[in-house]
Amino acid sequence: MSIVSSDPEAQKVSPVTELRNAAAKLRKHVKHAAESPWVTSSVWTPRATCTSAVYSHAYPPGSIDSEVVASGRIKSGYGGIREPWNAEYIALMQPSVGKALADWLDLIADVVQARIVEDGSDDYAVDLEGDHALTVARLINGEGGAS
Repeated sequence: MSIVSSDPEAQKVSPVTELRNAAAKLRKHVKHAAESPWVTSSVWTPRATCTSAVYSHAYPPGSIDSEVVASGRIKSGYGGIREPWNAEYIALMQPSVGKALADWLDLIADVVQARIVEDGSDDYAVDLEGDHALTVARLINGEGGAS
């Protein structure tokens, strides 16, 4: 007799666990990321191979620590940032945003958990929230596909 169930419902992770896993994943990455605030800057090399980069103002300008994301290469066509909007978006998602998002996911997990205790149903608890936090958590956890 197998202890592991093949029933998909039995292997389903609770919404509270999904929310808490996403919050923990964010906190782990925030812990190891360059400190906030992050800013973008146009970078033009003598051969014009780079477009833009993201820097942390928490460290001395020009230091290795201040570099968050390496600039892209236009000529070679490999890796990095090719559009300034990518750098701008990355800078918006600095560690302080990640921490606030993790705090929000934990708060929603607390609310959903309390609703589950009150009603006994995961579906009811999540439906009241509108699924937004769970959607974000699933995307952070690598589930739910890309939009």
